[in-house]
Amino acid sequence: MFMESAHQLAQQLRAQQAAKTAPVTAADLSSVLTRTLMVPTSAGTIPVYAQYPHFHTATGMVINLHGSGFIFPHNDRDTLFCKRLCLAANLTVFDVDYPLAPEHPFPVPLQATYEVVQFLTQRYHDQLGWPTLIGHSAGGNLAIGTQLLARRQDKPLVQQVILDYPALDLDTDPREKSYPAGAADHISAKLAQQFNAFYRPDGETGNPLISPVTAQPADLQNFPRTFILTADHDTLMAEAERFGQLLVAANVAVTTHRYPNSHHGFTVGGEGAADQAFQDILAWL
Repeated sequence: MFMESAHQLAQQLRAQQAAKTAPVTAADLSSVLTRTLMVPTSAGTIPVYAQYPHFHTATGMVINLHGSGFIFPHNDRDTLFCKRLCLAANLTVFDVDYPLAPEHPFPVPLQATYEVVQFLTQRYHDQLGWPTLIGHSAGGNLAIGTQLLARRQDKPLVQQVILDYPALDLDTDPREKSYPAGAADHISAKLAQQFNAFYRPDGETGNPLISPVTAQPADLQNFPRTFILTADHDTLMAEAERFGQLLVAANVAVTTHRYPNSHHGFTVGGEGAADQAFQDILAWL
C-alpha cells in the first residue's frame, strides 16, 4: 500500500516538475553527437547518454549525475548542460540515467550508479584518462557515495569531483534547516521531506552513503580533489559548505564557491550566476 501511494505521489510531483522545466529547442540539442550506451548493473540495464565532440578527438571524459531529488527523471535541461560541456571543453560527457525512488530506494540508485562509474572508468580510461565526476543536487549525493564505495572496495577513484548545489544532509529534518530568501520556492520543507522519505523509507541515520555530512575523516582520506558550487539562496548551501569543511579536515584539496543571486538548480537551469559557474566548471576541467 505504501509503495502504491508513494508511486502515485511521485508521479504527481514529476508531472508538476516537468511543467515547470524550461523548454529546450531541437537546435540546442543538436550541437554534438549523441549515443546511448546500455550499461548492465545489479539494478538492471542503465541508459547512459554519451555526448561526443563533432570535429575533434575528445581530450578527456566527464561522468555527469543529474539532479533529481532522487525522484525526478532526466530531462532536456540535463542534456543541454552536458552538450554545452562537451562542446566547450572538448570532452566526452557520459550522462547517467540512474534509477529513481520511490520505485528504487536506497541503496539501489547508489549501487547502480557506482557500477556505472566503475564500468565507464575501466572501459574508457586508457583512451580518455581518468574521469571527472559531476553531481548536481541529489546527483552530488550519489557522486560522493560512489567514491566512498570505491574506497571501501579498493576500486579506482575518479580524478576529481564537482559537486553542484549538492544535497548532503538527509538526517536533519528539512523543517529545521535555514531557508534563505526564495529558497522555499524551489524546494519547500514539505517537498524535501517527500524526497527523503522516498529515497530512505526506513529513516536510517548516520550513514555517510545517505548523508555525506556524517562522514568521518577516515571515510574521506584520499578523496578526489573537489570543487563545490553553492547558491546563496539555496537551503542546501549550508550542508554543502559543511561537507567542504569535512574535506579540509581530511586533508583533501577542495574549493568551495558560493554564487550570489542564485537559487537551487541555477547552473543547469541557466539562472542567476549560471554563466560564471559554467566558466568555473570549465576551468576545473
